[in-house]
Amino acid sequence: MIVSMRVCRLGRLCLSVMSGLLVGLCWVCAGPALADEPMELRESWSSGTCTQVRIELKAEGLFRPGLSSGALTAEATMPKPLALDVKTRLVFAERLLGSGAAPGGPGPGGARRQSESGSAARQASREKAVRWVIQAAAAINGEVRPTASVLRPGLSLLVAERAAAGGAVVVVSPAGPMTRSELELVQGLGDPLTLADFLPRQPVTKGRAWKLPESAVVSLTGYDAVQSSTMEATLEQLDEAAVRVRLKGEVQGSALGGAGTITCEGFLNFDRKAGLVDRLEVNRVESRQPGPVEAGLDVKSTLTVLRRPARLVPELDDAAVANLTLDTSPQRQLLQLISPDGKYNLLHDRQWHTYWDDPKLIVLKRLDKGKVVAQCNLAAGPGAGKGRHQDLAQFRDDLRRSLKQRFVQFLGAGEVDGDPAGGFRYKVGVQGREGELGVLWDYYLIASPEGDQLLATFTLAEEDAAAFGAQDLEIIGSLQWNSPAAAAKAKP
Repeated sequence: MIVSMRVCRLGRLCLSVMSGLLVGLCWVCAGPALADEPMELRESWSSGTCTQVRIELKAEGLFRPGLSSGALTAEATMPKPLALDVKTRLVFAERLLGSGAAPGGPGPGGARRQSESGSAARQASREKAVRWVIQAAAAINGEVRPTASVLRPGLSLLVAERAAAGGAVVVVSPAGPMTRSELELVQGLGDPLTLADFLPRQPVTKGRAWKLPESAVVSLTGYDAVQSSTMEATLEQLDEAAVRVRLKGEVQGSALGGAGTITCEGFLNFDRKAGLVDRLEVNRVESRQPGPVEAGLDVKSTLTVLRRPARLVPELDDAAVANLTLDTSPQRQLLQLISPDGKYNLLHDRQWHTYWDDPKLIVLKRLDKGKVVAQCNLAAGPGAGKGRHQDLAQFRDDLRRSLKQRFVQFLGAGEVDGDPAGGFRYKVGVQGREGELGVLWDYYLIASPEGDQLLATFTLAEEDAAAFGAQDLEIIGSLQWNSPAAAAKAKP
């Protein structure tokens, strides 16, 4: 199993247990007039504002692998849980490019008395930001395979966008596609573009509570489906400088098809002078069942987000932004898969998730609403010699023999086009059956100029063929072989 892909996930790990202590902050009780009058809390600072953000995750607990499909028998027992210790850190400067305060808003200061209509005066959403990453790294230890991941320096400049109010934040690199592990370092829990969602939609007084919207719950949990939530925020303390909000509750939902429950307790601090949430700290305890892509978890962890106003860094100044491609369309969201030996790389969209990888086999699963709708196996084949590949008639015969009674008919065969650096590509389509289920297999024999061979197999239900479209051709068409020197450099 790929522990790095499912455990260091900044957006998916359960966060819990460390105490939410305030260090170096002195809270002063507000006077009666300030405490009793309804206050509207909202982030309100102008487009172009620059902040520095630090997001840290510390987690420890158990990693619970699921049963493989071949082990699903009545006598099967679950694999032994493995001790897990995770630390991640993301530090970046951020410049907002979206709108600032709504027309007529109070500007910096952020909290005001109920002298205006709450809904009309709420800040317009800030939809886009550019980020310069100072540090992005994760380390995984324990009984699992020790791994460490970092963001490649050439991808340090990022664009983050929230296409719709309350929607997910999408992060892309204008310099080129990230890998899945790199994406998990820079897109996930506690994103600063979501922090305003934790604030109340209506004016509140000290001691008043409000239910957190689903967008804030997702920011805390990383769940892509929320079944139920009791997460509440309570205005706990306030003075002329700051407001402290207590967070507490339980969330039931799922991440990538793995059902789980998280209990959360923590706080956020709202800086009234700067007009922003400058600290979020949440302790969580999560129990999650194994899903189709990720292992199960029993984890305690802590998420800490620190944010403060900062000077504009040169990498985000007007000249840099003017020459920057800010597009976050699906084409820009493509991820790069680099083989463990660095011999080849290819592109895929974000619905494909790495389930397994080693030098001999990579398994990708495509998820739709938490369910697997297709699978891609990339198996290293024997070397054929420079400029050569397996005999094509033999390749087709081998496929038919391997499928045995599952084979129904060939649907076509022939060479396919793609990236010029992708070498020889040959596709064979097969229709078959698994019990009562109609199945389609698309097989690709791929050979490099040096004679390295790769067998790619796409498997999907026949009823899903229309929705799947030509994704196999798009993935295989993007494949590039690397020279031996480039392979050594590209090796993850």
